[in-house]
Amino acid sequence: MAQKLELLAPAGTWETLKAVIEAGADAVYVAGKRFAMRQHGAWLNFEENDLPRVIDHAHEHGVRCYLALNNLLTDAELALLEDWVPQLVSMKPDALIIQDLGALRLFGREKPVIPLHASTMMSIHHSHGAQILKEYGVTRIIASRDITLQDAARLGQESGLEVEYFVHGDMCVAQGSQCFHSGIATGMSANRGKCLKSCRWSWSLIDRREGRVLGDVEDQYLLARNDLCLYHQIPELAASGIRCLKIEGRARPADYLQPIVAAYRQAIDRYHDDAAGYLTDFSTLNRLKRHTLREVNTGHAFHRPGPGSSGLSGEREPRFFSIVIHERPWEENLTVADERKPAPPDPVPSPPALGVRCGDPQTADAMLAAPCDWIYVGGEQFVARGQARWRESWLKNLIAAGKRAGKRIGIATPRITTQREFLELGRLLEALSHSPPDEYRVSNVGALAFMRQHTSVPVHGDYGLNPWNRAAVAWLHEAGAHSWTPGLELPLDTLLDLAHDITLPMEVVVHGALPGMLLEYCPIGVHVTKTTRTDPCSGPCVGGQYALRDMAGGIYWLEADQYCRNHLFMASDLCALDRIGQLAAAGVARIRIEGQLYEPEYLHRLIVCYREALDRVKAGLPLASWAMEHVPQPVPRPLTGGVFGHKIEVVSQPLTELPTNLTILHAATQPRKMT
Repeated sequence: MAQKLELLAPAGTWETLKAVIEAGADAVYVAGKRFAMRQHGAWLNFEENDLPRVIDHAHEHGVRCYLALNNLLTDAELALLEDWVPQLVSMKPDALIIQDLGALRLFGREKPVIPLHASTMMSIHHSHGAQILKEYGVTRIIASRDITLQDAARLGQESGLEVEYFVHGDMCVAQGSQCFHSGIATGMSANRGKCLKSCRWSWSLIDRREGRVLGDVEDQYLLARNDLCLYHQIPELAASGIRCLKIEGRARPADYLQPIVAAYRQAIDRYHDDAAGYLTDFSTLNRLKRHTLREVNTGHAFHRPGPGSSGLSGEREPRFFSIVIHERPWEENLTVADERKPAPPDPVPSPPALGVRCGDPQTADAMLAAPCDWIYVGGEQFVARGQARWRESWLKNLIAAGKRAGKRIGIATPRITTQREFLELGRLLEALSHSPPDEYRVSNVGALAFMRQHTSVPVHGDYGLNPWNRAAVAWLHEAGAHSWTPGLELPLDTLLDLAHDITLPMEVVVHGALPGMLLEYCPIGVHVTKTTRTDPCSGPCVGGQYALRDMAGGIYWLEADQYCRNHLFMASDLCALDRIGQLAAAGVARIRIEGQLYEPEYLHRLIVCYREALDRVKAGLPLASWAMEHVPQPVPRPLTGGVFGHKIEVVSQPLTELPTNLTILHAATQPRKMT
């Protein structure tokens, strides 16, 4: 007989814990006040001295208990977590759920005493990523919410690891761990449990050139994904071979979760006891639909979400959070810096190298004449720039031209790598094996593992890996990375601290358009041409210029790539021209301009400006007032000092108040009773 599916339920309070156990959960996942996601209120998550009783209570009822430690962690937090390890071991949780690579190294560098589960926030889409985590004691992959049931099943079959799959609850429109909007805009990171849910704002899809609203969706909830419900798909879930069905909702109350857990318990039991005679209980399914906050669908389980996957009207949307009013303009940051009147900087004999990311082949060719040291290409190709592609023949020519021009060439891999991307990457490595670039650049652990197996070319670990601490950097080094870029949400003081005493060369993004969200969903196709799953897409993204406009008037460029993923960029571009001296003095090896959205002429002038700034750093000359006068004008997009000005709390604490640049809309709606 096939192994019975495990039913995993969330519990954020004692009341909820008791309710979901009584409803029939096989396992529960819980968290303490530190180190875990869902930090939106002091009432949520358990006091640490209560966790032993929580775990004992579950075990007394024959229920497994998994402890979430799934935040990204600073060095200080990781040290506190390490001090807590003896107590964790004595609590005897059945597994730890982790996201941070430093935490993975902490618990997995020797044979783990406690099994490790890789959080969905680790963005594991393929067995390549699962295999490298297996080496560190991971026994289960919590699959990304953005892959199909078929892909999740293949991941488990190829890796030999258990797979946990979300079946019910809230859905994020952005790829797990690749949503940086909240952290960049406010310092409150979605990857650290304090997401301000900008995907639940109302937006307008506009034509950037004309400013007009497209698709009859002005000020609607374009990104507000409906809830997931796979109750009707119990047979398919059982046949897939996945191990565990996960219900989302650690912040949900007991009276919301109890009937959901009970419904799935009954369905799993009925199918396990008599698969041939099983029939979905449609009365229960209809009660589940009425009980949810939003409309429901099957998410990514069987296909890419299309029309109907978002609740456009917002009528059932629990508007709990906020709207960003404005990020502080870059010029205001400079004014504040000038008022401090710092002492003249010391000369830096060996300033950082200068790299530039290009958005298309024509721009990359033009940058061969610019005063940069590195040119980065490859990965995603934004189709708004036409039919130009990162073709193998062109890449070979660029590598050869780079050698003649004294430039080093880095080729990026896509930020998300599924079966298709790995097949294409394998072909690319083979094509370039006799004329390789100077480095490959990867954004997830699967791509890092793949490169370790298939090439001897140096590999750079990019910001998509979200390294936040020295242990994470050490893990990257052990896994084969030769250099690294910190997560995009890290403020300047943390970057400067990380740069000291790290042997792995560090690159910092200092200028350009930063990604706010990475969407496995196409608002352009859904709302411009009303593309459905059965209609072939007419490609409105090709050659078009689109953006989302928020209710405060912020314009967020929206770019579709060759994989039909959509990249939502922040409304303002980062500019750290005045901070180059601090980064250089701290030992940063390379700085980088994200130039994918810039035209060649402007990008060339920007590189010249940063080269002059590096020369001033080398000579020990100040930058603040000089930067104000020399940043190339007119700027194609607004500039901000952005994330560099934020601060991070030493220890994760529940969210008790919102930043001053946010406005509360109104309180969350309560879930309806299940009848």
